[in-house]
Amino acid sequence: MKVSINILTKNRALLLKQALLSIAGQSFTDFEVIVVNDGSTDETGQVLQGYKDARIQVIAHQKSVGITKSRQEALVASSGEYIAILDDDDEWVDKDKLATQVKYLDEHKGCVLVGGGRVNVSSQGYKDTRMHLRPKTDAEIRRTMLVRNNFFTSTVMFSRVAAVRAGGFLSDADDFAEDYDLWLRLGKLGQMYNFPQVFTAYRVPNYNKVKNKAFLRKQLRLIKRDKGSYPLYYLAVILLRLRLFL
Repeated sequence: MKVSINILTKNRALLLKQALLSIAGQSFTDFEVIVVNDGSTDETGQVLQGYKDARIQVIAHQKSVGITKSRQEALVASSGEYIAILDDDDEWVDKDKLATQVKYLDEHKGCVLVGGGRVNVSSQGYKDTRMHLRPKTDAEIRRTMLVRNNFFTSTVMFSRVAAVRAGGFLSDADDFAEDYDLWLRLGKLGQMYNFPQVFTAYRVPNYNKVKNKAFLRKQLRLIKRDKGSYPLYYLAVILLRLRLFL
């Protein structure tokens, strides 16, 4: 198996259908899909039962265990050389997304993590056609990796072996920023790259000020841990603290 696609879902039955359709439209077909249904109480279970594709494996929780533990469970259940993440409310809009990233990782064995760009979709379904991109090269990514998360989660593909070696998704009391946490640790094991093209339609969440500040505090803790591995630590601290007080 070349690619394991990891999906975490909870109470988004209709959106999950769209995510799965975007996977079915991929030109690359050597993949499995690991879906963790984290205690959904809507029709998510019925939606998943309707798919007869043998490549889809469902892990169902009777009660929610949270984002980080679910992501780690999907990672452990995966058998692919590479892991691709697609959140249940996002869609891949480039049919060659998987093929493009697999080719790059196969040809660049020192690279452990790749991503790409996105377009945003509002909670009302309005799609913004503007491209949102992150720094492209490994050097560019590292330069600002402590300032912000330089990867959009539903665009990434990464080495499964490297992710396991890095410790996978680490649980804590916060249960968020688990993706950024892993990217920081993966970056210490190999190179990173972002394609300057859009792979994903991303549904923008409606986070309140309290949750945004909690994210920033978590980020401050993470970058303190990894300040010796990436540049501009003190600048990142200043910028993040300013955002905390805005």
